[in-house]
Amino acid sequence: MIESKQRKEKSVLGSSRTKAFRLIRTGSALLLFAGSATPFYGQSPEALKTADKKSQLPPQEQSVQRDQAYVRQLLQRGTADAKIESVLQLSSRFASFNPSGDFHAYSLSLIAKEKAALKQQKQTQQAGAASQAPVAAVVSDISSVPASAIALAPSNPVGISSVKSSQESSRDNSTEAVTTSAPENNQAAVSNSSPAAFGGGLFLPAASTPSTGGGAAQNTSVGAGSSSKGAAGSGGSSDHHSGSGGSSDGGSNNSNTFNSDQGPGPGPIGPGPGCNLFPAPPSVGAAVPLSYFGPSPSETNPSLVGPVQLLKSGTVDAARGTITLPLYLGHMKGNKKNVWYILTDVDDPNVAAELGLNFSAKLTFASNAARTANLAADGTLVFDKGTVDFSPIRSIVPGPAGAEFPPVSAQPGALGDADYSPFVQVVNAGGVIYNASIVAFNVDASQINFPDGNVDYTKVHDEVVAIDPINQTVTINLINGFSFGRPVWYISMDTSIPLGAAIEHNTFAPLMAQLHLGGDDSFSSPIERIFISTNGAESCNNPQRQGLSADLADGHRPNNVLGGIPTIALDYSPAWDAQLFEWTKDAIDNGFRGQVREEFQILTFVQDGLITGPGGAPFGSSGFSINCPIAQRLD
Repeated sequence: MIESKQRKEKSVLGSSRTKAFRLIRTGSALLLFAGSATPFYGQSPEALKTADKKSQLPPQEQSVQRDQAYVRQLLQRGTADAKIESVLQLSSRFASFNPSGDFHAYSLSLIAKEKAALKQQKQTQQAGAASQAPVAAVVSDISSVPASAIALAPSNPVGISSVKSSQESSRDNSTEAVTTSAPENNQAAVSNSSPAAFGGGLFLPAASTPSTGGGAAQNTSVGAGSSSKGAAGSGGSSDHHSGSGGSSDGGSNNSNTFNSDQGPGPGPIGPGPGCNLFPAPPSVGAAVPLSYFGPSPSETNPSLVGPVQLLKSGTVDAARGTITLPLYLGHMKGNKKNVWYILTDVDDPNVAAELGLNFSAKLTFASNAARTANLAADGTLVFDKGTVDFSPIRSIVPGPAGAEFPPVSAQPGALGDADYSPFVQVVNAGGVIYNASIVAFNVDASQINFPDGNVDYTKVHDEVVAIDPINQTVTINLINGFSFGRPVWYISMDTSIPLGAAIEHNTFAPLMAQLHLGGDDSFSSPIERIFISTNGAESCNNPQRQGLSADLADGHRPNNVLGGIPTIALDYSPAWDAQLFEWTKDAIDNGFRGQVREEFQILTFVQDGLITGPGGAPFGSSGFSINCPIAQRLD
């Protein structure tokens, strides 16, 4: 229970954190990038049976299997044994299930076992080819693992310039692009026979979100496997997939990639320039070292160039790309069910300053899409309605290679009922509107106590990296983006349509559909625009990488472009009106397609005929919104 006295304590913490992310000009940080352990299971009948039983295995055995998958992928890439051991230590849970064990011996045993398995697989393939038997894919119980970044952070994380300097020196050690893998049946069985249309002619697959009498939609994924999402580690990448592999394209989809990570997915520090938006330090190309430069101008005036933490109520971990926020506990009216939530934005500037939240004047006009609550005598909120079911398994089957968006099928991992929106109007406290996304619902503290990660995503929001109800904190993944040319980090919490929620790893919030879209900065508009490419360049190795096809191909975020944010403009709103856009064929053929970073740059390209809405439709609102509170301006 959160007591009222903590209100003052948090304001003190918030003020002390305003300096938490200052640019430190000395020191160094070592960033090593490696693939995360996220196994996909094969398609054979034996693999199906193994996958069905996986969720019943003890946590120790599940951890060993994940480590085996990771070692196998690195061996397939030709990685040296010593390097395998060093990067495995970053993601393995060996210390948690065998704290007194010899990790070196454990690593050597895994490497030896997987070398033998790969040798046997190679011999089987050669024998099959020699006998001219019908060609069949040889799929083991533990298959290839999509790559994502793991940052080995120093004990005292340093500022952006120092981190960037280290990245420049260690970029050669970054991992390769994401490997391809077969989709899993139990996460890819949503039919696309009746695609939904929105956004000026954009046709997208209907996500599976059947309603149950006005309650939260239930998970209806079809196929063999467990109904549990499983747990993922604190590094931000998922490492468990229940179910088994299998083709889900019905012969109509040629995609060989699959994006179905449970949990937040990779963080913002990616394996290449296309998935990592840190600005370069000012010493690049200069005749003096970084230590000769003075403090960032933003330290004198937040509107000037340099890093600025905007969501001051939390602590940003620059090395891992996360933010740790206060965790609040409220209750539902009547049944007293627990509501665990965060606060990120508010429409009152004084409250924003006191609590370290983002101020958004536009939230005042979001009342028609806000649920209501009352402040109880003990200082907690009692919500009138709006619930979330976190038990469904997030799944996406991308389209064919090079055109992964729109996906063949999609299902979000968290489903709000018809009355759920992250926006809350506190009726008996001045009618102030807060952005208060639910991160866990109808569970006790003991059920969501994951302070060190290993989060159970059947109970907790997919963007949560760690949650500590005892100390009342929650750590959330940060996401790359741009605002008027400046790289930023934000968090993604809710979306008004199921497909958007599936892509964003966040909660489907039906009540958000009541937000008035398309008006941008006009009177009574609750929204600001976010610009999302559908067919930008792909691959984390490509500095021009951007868009939804890139996201669905490699699992990293699409580098979206935000409109105004605090310190840059006055029109900030966490409710972003999605404006999907497509580069024209002529623009691509002429080499004009690139990474765009600024609103009016995009609008100019629209005016010049280089960019349209999806499928050549007129450019404009795509008819849905995303709740993405801004956290950090990087420059």
